[in-house]
Amino acid sequence: MNGTVADLAKQLRTGLAEVLPQLGVLDVTQRRAKLAEALGLPGAQLTPSALLSRVGVPESDQAGDLWPKLLALLADAAGGAVPGWNLTVPDVLVVTANDVQVLHDTLPPEISFSVHLGTLQLADVLRVRDIELALIVPSDPAGASMELSVRGLRLSLPTDELLTLLAPGGLALEGDVQGRLDMQGVHFQGGGKNGLAVPLQIAPPGLRAPALYLAPAGGALRFTVSFGASLLGLADATIDGIGSELTPGGGATPVPPSGMGLSMAVGPARGSGFLERRGDEYRGALGLALGVVDVRAFGILRPREPSLLVALSAQFTPAVELGLAFTLNAVGGIVGIGHAIDRAGLAAAVQSGHLDQVLFPDDPARAAPQILDTLASVFPARRGSQVVGPTFRLGWGRPVSFVTADVGLVLELPSGVVALLGRLRIALPAPEAPILDLRASVEGVMDPGAGLVEMVADLAGSRLLTAGIEGGIALRIKTGSDAAFILSAGGFHPSFPVPAGFPVPRRLSIAIASAPALSIVFTGYFAVTPGTAQAGATLTAVIGTSDTGVSGQLGFDALLRWEPSFGVVLDLYGSFHLRFDGHSLCSVDLRVRVEGPTPCWHVAGRASVSLFFIDVSFPFDEHWACTGVVGAPPPPDIAPLLERELDNPRSWEPVLSEGAANLAALRSDGADTARLLHPLGRLRFSQRVVPLDITVTRFGPGRLPTPASFAVAVGFSDGSGAVQPVREQFARADFFDLTDDEKLTQPAFELLRSGSELTPPAAGPTAPRRTVEVRYETKWIGERGAKPQPRAFWPLAETHLIAALQHGAVATSAVHADRVRYVSPPAPTALKAPSFAVAHVDTLIEATELGRKPTFTEAALSFNAPSGRTELFHVVPPYELKAVVTP
Repeated sequence: MNGTVADLAKQLRTGLAEVLPQLGVLDVTQRRAKLAEALGLPGAQLTPSALLSRVGVPESDQAGDLWPKLLALLADAAGGAVPGWNLTVPDVLVVTANDVQVLHDTLPPEISFSVHLGTLQLADVLRVRDIELALIVPSDPAGASMELSVRGLRLSLPTDELLTLLAPGGLALEGDVQGRLDMQGVHFQGGGKNGLAVPLQIAPPGLRAPALYLAPAGGALRFTVSFGASLLGLADATIDGIGSELTPGGGATPVPPSGMGLSMAVGPARGSGFLERRGDEYRGALGLALGVVDVRAFGILRPREPSLLVALSAQFTPAVELGLAFTLNAVGGIVGIGHAIDRAGLAAAVQSGHLDQVLFPDDPARAAPQILDTLASVFPARRGSQVVGPTFRLGWGRPVSFVTADVGLVLELPSGVVALLGRLRIALPAPEAPILDLRASVEGVMDPGAGLVEMVADLAGSRLLTAGIEGGIALRIKTGSDAAFILSAGGFHPSFPVPAGFPVPRRLSIAIASAPALSIVFTGYFAVTPGTAQAGATLTAVIGTSDTGVSGQLGFDALLRWEPSFGVVLDLYGSFHLRFDGHSLCSVDLRVRVEGPTPCWHVAGRASVSLFFIDVSFPFDEHWACTGVVGAPPPPDIAPLLERELDNPRSWEPVLSEGAANLAALRSDGADTARLLHPLGRLRFSQRVVPLDITVTRFGPGRLPTPASFAVAVGFSDGSGAVQPVREQFARADFFDLTDDEKLTQPAFELLRSGSELTPPAAGPTAPRRTVEVRYETKWIGERGAKPQPRAFWPLAETHLIAALQHGAVATSAVHADRVRYVSPPAPTALKAPSFAVAHVDTLIEATELGRKPTFTEAALSFNAPSGRTELFHVVPPYELKAVVTP
């Protein structure tokens, strides 16, 4: 089995020439064994399987991949003896299943080995009617060749609902495979050595352009079918790549279609679409015109998980008039079963500009691959989750909508997360030829469970005349242990530490001039946090090239404060450079810091001038308009505000303990407006005026005369029950003296004590009980159209009540069925609570005597430093501590 076709031919000719003179004196059994040994058949067995394996598969690269896999499949199906097979060497030898006839004991100069087999069932879905393999051996073995003929190869596809609609009589294609292998390589009729289109002889009626393809696939052979057909007479469908994979000894494995196309024209409806396979999922798109409505749909299907995601839109032509120049241009929706919202993917889609294509794409046919990729990244598959929500496009303007807004609201279940997808375009004076073209992509997320509201907008693709406008806006509102409020348009102050996971927007910029020899660009930003307001801008101009020309820059970064009085910290910078042939001839650089107006105006900075080989620097530091005092507002009086919160009903709230089941809704009687406490509940008092049990130095913009702490004691009159502290989020800058740098780098919000939660004592045997009569109201509906006649309330006897309870809502509830009576223990948390430690400034070794605290503020106040730092100590998270190694 080694070598080329010529080597194989030489081996077979030599073996047959040696054994022919001996065969005449042997019986049939001995002839078969001797001939099998001389031909080198596997296992010395003269069978069709051994002949196909020996004659048909030379070990040579010239055979390619398809030839040996096809012969191996045929040899495996041949198995043992197949009735009607024969091996023929014309005028020399004839071998059948039962006999070996020697016609001549010498070989002529040219011979051929021909193996012929009848019908073979290769698998349940594939059979062959006739097989012939011929090895032609001329006098010069170098000219040897092999010819293969497989007639009546019939592939039957398993029937399912879709194929039955397309081919009601079943789908089976039959064709012939003809191939030749010689010293130049292998060639099949209809293809090459690694795949072919089988010439068809039989195909079901009603199919358009049916085709049967044969190609190697790993260790198997893949038989696939492509065809077009009518779908219920309403549409034309094209299916590609459906079939089976066959492995010798391994049976058949179904191959799902790699793609499906659809086109239809029924009455006013005209449309087309496609469905393609990508990995373990199917992706597709459909466009349909229904008179004044254009419907577009994009979908992703995963059969194994299973999951389905569909984005649908319908555009109205002309738009639907809503009045006041508003129009409804399109409606749609997003539905996903087994899909969820990915916040990072949503933000990335906005900043890349790809979100525009998801809502209402302008050219869905061209953008279909990108739309499907964006849908998969924004709404990834997740077991047990669903997304659903509407989308719509509004327009405003006459005679065309020069303002359009695309909006989508998507709800994720069961988490309750809501995502906002939006796109706004303002094109003046007309969308076809705008002078001002503003395009904003918007995404937002509201997560009630995490207490998060986040929004990101991007201006990609916006222009004013020929000047490009870029930039973005981001907003985050967060409650909980990592509470924050951040609004940024274009970014942040250079010294501001950006919170982890916050999508930093791009700088707001406009290219005022953009030419090879002239560039003028304006950039800016504005941001607001609980402790700061930040703003900055830069104007950059370049005339000439990078080697020869003039460049200049002018800009500022500003921090605004409101306490103890209004003030600003302003950093100004500017520069000018003149270059020739890569060398600097002249440059001017200016850096200035301005602070004021209280207690003084303070200006400090440095100006530098460089002219050829001369460098001059001018530092300056000036104060003026010093008042010596800070114009602080009058000291605040916090006690009355705190007392008012004690009388505020909103500060008192009845709550259930964690894991408690409500079971019943409580309702007050008549005009009684008091809030009712559940028998298993707790009473919570919480206020947000000032943190309790913490020494504060200020209240908003006003400074306290002396540092003070505030406490509120609440409890039951008899002193019974348990009292637990309650915490709320407080802005640190409202209660402690912090510098601008500390406002930028330290936590903006922290959980500090705001009140107490009271747990009533367990009810004893002598506790008072209130008995309530159970009464029912009965109404008689009577005949149809008759007026219902109310009846008087009637009591239910205790015996009847006990019998009815077995079939009531409580008895049939999941709580009762699971035998979880009233309260179940809360699930243990997997996250470790945050904490802060006090460390020595020089060594970062923990001051263990001060202990660790749950908040930055409590750790800072443990060594009387609200700012969190002194010459000896500072507050750090535990992971920054230096480990102490003991011998």
